[in-house]
Amino acid sequence: MKRIFVILSLVLLVFSGTAQMKPKRLKSYLSTTTYSAPGVTPFVENALAFDCRSAVYKEFEPGKFKASVEIVTIFRKGEESTFSKVALDSPVVTDTANIDGAFIDQQRFSLENGEYQMEISITDLNSGDALPKETVTVEVNYPENVPSVSDILLFDSYTKALKPSSCTKSGYDFLPRVYPFYGSNEEKLNFYSEIYNSNKLYDEGKFLVNYYIETVESSNRMQNYFFAKRYDVSKVNVLLHSIDIKDLPSGNYYLVVEVRDRSNSLICSNSAFFQRSNPNASYDMGDLAGVSIANTFVSTIENLDTLRKYIRYLDPICTEIERDYSSNLLKTSDVKTMQQFLFNFWSSRSPMNPKQGFDDYLAAVKRVNMSFNTTSFPGYRTDRGYVFLKYGQPDQIVESVDEPGAYPYQIWHYYEVAHQRNKRFVFMSKDRSTNDYHLIHSDLIGEINNPRWQLEVYRRIYGSDQGVDQTEYEKGWGSHAGDYYDNPR
Repeated sequence: MKRIFVILSLVLLVFSGTAQMKPKRLKSYLSTTTYSAPGVTPFVENALAFDCRSAVYKEFEPGKFKASVEIVTIFRKGEESTFSKVALDSPVVTDTANIDGAFIDQQRFSLENGEYQMEISITDLNSGDALPKETVTVEVNYPENVPSVSDILLFDSYTKALKPSSCTKSGYDFLPRVYPFYGSNEEKLNFYSEIYNSNKLYDEGKFLVNYYIETVESSNRMQNYFFAKRYDVSKVNVLLHSIDIKDLPSGNYYLVVEVRDRSNSLICSNSAFFQRSNPNASYDMGDLAGVSIANTFVSTIENLDTLRKYIRYLDPICTEIERDYSSNLLKTSDVKTMQQFLFNFWSSRSPMNPKQGFDDYLAAVKRVNMSFNTTSFPGYRTDRGYVFLKYGQPDQIVESVDEPGAYPYQIWHYYEVAHQRNKRFVFMSKDRSTNDYHLIHSDLIGEINNPRWQLEVYRRIYGSDQGVDQTEYEKGWGSHAGDYYDNPR
């Protein structure tokens, strides 16, 4: 699956003549995709985009300015390592007061199958300041003679490659969409993917490829966003498609590509995460009036307050569409429609046994209400309750309540969550007695990301007068938050 990471920097204190006179924080976004082909070594492609407005520009010729960064990439697997260092210049500008857009670096690395720790180091060459290193896990998994789907590249545009580069694919050069966010003014989602070894399904004939959009929260396929196409079996099949998302509502989604054989059995698949903001789009929750609830578990839930409570409980796991609908429904006193909504909700998530899905979730709500209840809110409405209900129980929890100079904090570590690996949530409380911990940072896509979270934890020491671009602090005796975050145990 395609992985997207945000790399956040130190303060850039720049005193470079007329080019820049104020502190800036360099912002960069990394998208990593993997590919292969029969008979060749698989490879990883990194697309790294830098926000032009956050970069430091220097004058290199009279009236001409450019930003320059150095990118060091290291892949480690056991004792083996692959190293790359490149310098990247931005497009030349003549007016540093009106800079916009981004400049992008693309690199390809040939790697054997396996799991790698990829370390990215970035230095602003105009200021000399280095960004904190970022280490992420990259998995390359393309077995020989077995059908597989490459990662899915979301892109803005493509052109016929007149001079093929190391990142040219199928004769085309792509401008990747490094950060997968689509605003309300955007109407197309373009993607590229490759299918390998479909000829291993059978010697000749066609196979089926489905691609569709589904919600992250419930894995529900969106109506009108399911497509199917038949391809001739081949060593490599190329998928290059565009989906009209003009009417796709706001939400978090996966674009899914799957390969099926003649009997419609799933052979392999892959997916890519993206976010959509489209507040003007309307969505039909389905004809709830036609949902029969006779002899179902909701038919016995007739108390209005109880129905409202059960619907409120769903908030952490609702899609944005469902959340908007339920919010309006709660303003009414329509018992039957509430019953139909509740049954339809669990039927879509647990089609084989909606009542079991409801009962299991209700048990989880009772658990968080007991564990995370505060003086102001029931547990399911707290940040920890929200994360627990949405993503499940973490694999590890580090808790610190008496660290010198630190507020009480917890770090939750998930080995794999929401199709992402090795993700963390940091919660902090300013008053231990209230049991009220607030989420202050997570590296999971779609959740709050705060590079200053350690300054928040140690605010007792550093106070509130830190610069807005400061992300690091001087570690004192007994300061463990950063180590607990980097090395969960």
